[in-house]
Amino acid sequence: MFHRQVIALHAILILGVSITLTSCVNPPEIFPPPPSFSEPAPSPNPTPSPTPVPDPTGQPITIDIPQDGAVTSVPVSLRGTADTFEATLVVDVVNQAGDAVCNRTVTAALGSGEPDTWEATLAFPPPDANTPMTLRAYSLSAQDGSMQQLVERRVTVSADRPPIFLTSPVCGAVMTQPGEQFLVEGRAAVFEAALTVELRDAAGTVRISENLMTDVGNEESAFSAYLTLPEDTSAGLYDVVAFSYSALDGSIQDEFAVQVLVQP
Repeated sequence: MFHRQVIALHAILILGVSITLTSCVNPPEIFPPPPSFSEPAPSPNPTPSPTPVPDPTGQPITIDIPQDGAVTSVPVSLRGTADTFEATLVVDVVNQAGDAVCNRTVTAALGSGEPDTWEATLAFPPPDANTPMTLRAYSLSAQDGSMQQLVERRVTVSADRPPIFLTSPVCGAVMTQPGEQFLVEGRAAVFEAALTVELRDAAGTVRISENLMTDVGNEESAFSAYLTLPEDTSAGLYDVVAFSYSALDGSIQDEFAVQVLVQP
């Protein structure tokens, strides 16, 4: 009996040693955790992306509308940008002989973070046939008044006749005698032959307003009147404006504005 117990104890010891040796020789593999694919945390102070800035043209004055080769009718509308002394420039139109048909002094409006923008309308009697002309925009030297920073657009002015146009005073006329009369005349095709002529200062304030009649209603015919320049008219630029009122809603329509200079 004692002998059997010794043999069993011996077998248990051998089995324990075998398990221990097996564990030491072949330890279990330990695999590292899988890599994380989460996005890195954002920087506490990210660098902002630069705001795209349009390439400047490098021209102090531009005429954006109309473009070269355009066909336009009277009154001619222009638009562009300017970087000039006191934001002032001159816009005009010249015929093929190089004579100025109409000119207007313009003040550009300061844009928000953009170049100064300007708009102008050149009003003159329409030609009898489609006629090539040149639109110009330029500044005048503060030193000697010479033309500088000139830009041009070659266009065709059509023979289309506006509902109202002035033949007097002409665009760019100079008035020198406050208190005296000046002639306003032109042609119009307006409802019931009725139109209005005003003298407005540079701020748009009406200094004179006169209701006129054409010779014939609802078809093109002549109109004329003498207006008196107010005695208290100060030197400066003014607009002589002819227009009619809409029969539908009473709004002003068909404006034709000629810029003149009062220089007592």
